[in-house]
Amino acid sequence: MSRATRRIIVAHLTERGMSPAEIAAELGVSRDTVRRDLTDAPPPAVPAEPEPAPPVAAGLLLPDGVNLRADLDVLTAAYRAERPEDAARFAIHQAAAGVRRYWRARTAARQRSEAATR
Repeated sequence: MSRATRRIIVAHLTERGMSPAEIAAELGVSRDTVRRDLTDAPPPAVPAEPEPAPPVAAGLLLPDGVNLRADLDVLTAAYRAERPEDAARFAIHQAAAGVRRYWRARTAARQRSEAATR
């Protein structure tokens, strides 16, 4: 093993709490060699910044589960969709359209109520 490799291993084993005698026995070198490796060891390298994660494509990620899979299968069959994603997209649009109709109806009712009290 090269001296540089040994120094890295000695530094690592020291960080894990091993004594120079234990490291020497583990590596088959003298305690003086371990001490010298610790004394002459270069400063630890600064860890590189992790690379940023790649951007996630626009979409909806859901954890897969038995119930979700069964529900998607039902929707896919009901809407005669080719893919579960198409059925989910259609169901979401339908639910959102219902919520929008409800909001518009409430807003219109509130406006009529306010107009009647004036």
